[in-house]
Amino acid sequence: MEQKRPRKERKSTDLTQKELALLRSSTNLTDKEIKLWHSEFLRKYPGGKLDKETFVSTYKELYPENNSVLSCNTLFDVIDTNKDNSIDFNEFLFLAAIGNRTGSLEERLDIIFDLWDVSNDGLLDQNELAHLISAMYDRAGVNDRQGNQDPHKRAKEIIIKLDITGDKKLNRDEFINGCKGDEVIQKLLAPEP
Repeated sequence: MEQKRPRKERKSTDLTQKELALLRSSTNLTDKEIKLWHSEFLRKYPGGKLDKETFVSTYKELYPENNSVLSCNTLFDVIDTNKDNSIDFNEFLFLAAIGNRTGSLEERLDIIFDLWDVSNDGLLDQNELAHLISAMYDRAGVNDRQGNQDPHKRAKEIIIKLDITGDKKLNRDEFINGCKGDEVIQKLLAPEP
């Protein structure tokens, strides 16, 4: 009988090589600068998480001209991809990747692909793409998710349209080229600076 190796559990405060690479490419910071930023995040939030109340308060301090609690709550909900009512450093990457508009469209789409490839297999399946579409809807304020707006239905349609290899998943090139060819998706996912 084959023995399974125990998987190393990831603590929410760990900074993985993948996260480091994503931040490096999206922010043009060095590894040292990113690690300092990560340390500062942990200093401010020792548990490695930021709750909604703290987020809204911090956001209002940073952007006093935008005093809408509704938009703060919506932004928090978009960033909180695992819906645990807190933002960990990994989810903070979502904000950095979408919010940082210094890279080219292709670079930003590459980062978004990595963020949503939850299975780390280099492919976006229908479920991963549906979660991405839901986040896009949240970002755009789209509440009607019935019929043609259903994220899973849209994901299936997009995969059918863009899947060149026929494996019912999108590889990085299919995703990036497909998004670059669709103006609506492009504006939602990676608006120009």
